[in-house]
Amino acid sequence: MKTILIAGGKGLIGNQLKSIFVSKGYEVRILTRNPKSTDEYKWNPKDNTIDLKALSNVKVLINLCGEGIAEKRWTDKRKQELYDSRIGTTNFLYSLKDQLPELETYISASGITCYGFENHSKIYSEEDEFGKDYISQLVKKWEESADQFSSICRVVKLRTAVVLSKNGGALPKLLKPIQLGIGSPLGTGKQIMPWIHINDLANLFLFSLENTSIIGSINCLTDNSTNKEVTIACAHLLNKKLWFPNVPGFIMKLILGELSIILLDGVKVSNSKIKEKGFVFIYDSLEKALKTD
Repeated sequence: MKTILIAGGKGLIGNQLKSIFVSKGYEVRILTRNPKSTDEYKWNPKDNTIDLKALSNVKVLINLCGEGIAEKRWTDKRKQELYDSRIGTTNFLYSLKDQLPELETYISASGITCYGFENHSKIYSEEDEFGKDYISQLVKKWEESADQFSSICRVVKLRTAVVLSKNGGALPKLLKPIQLGIGSPLGTGKQIMPWIHINDLANLFLFSLENTSIIGSINCLTDNSTNKEVTIACAHLLNKKLWFPNVPGFIMKLILGELSIILLDGVKVSNSKIKEKGFVFIYDSLEKALKTD
């Protein structure tokens, strides 16, 4: 039975991963600042402290750490928090490599918003270059920090799309204004929003763990839908009508500043690489993904 250690394992994705890994017979340990059970171990990457017992016999290290990209305006302070929670945390984990002599696989979360937003007609694959904008370059540095582990084990970097789950993440935020009767598409509504259901994402982590031929970056999305399509699908789910006109882009920019780019400028991405490896998406339509959890 392999031991899996998950950093950042107390959030939406981490909870789902723990459930599926345990069901498959793995031993799962969680790194957290506030351990509350025997499978949780204390750490604080901000001050480089960790309970070294968490590292014993670990074969798989999964790093989900990272402050929410869309939770706050990208002030200089926020940008530093986004950097430290990704690159800083990864660097700390790598500094512990001598305590991980049995490590076989390092899996890092990454972001689908790494290709830039300049070419709206292109379908991006893992072989394409990173964009030049702030968020693309942040993901580039994030993945470069993950690549340090390639000197000691297999490295997989999962570029995750918008995760759909009724238990958290983006979906409740999409549904709330529609529930209140004030929902509407953002900007033109034509911008692409790659998405994936939480269960498919968890299965994709498991698939990547168990298939050793998978190495490097993987686009983790089920499909590319427009913002308008997603908004309409959410309204149908709630039996609501969309009364209001689209939210003008300039208002979004005034409210959110630089952050508005990820809401107003979409990117279309290919999932061919992981499908060619044999992965099958269960929640393969918006209707399935929104109705099932």
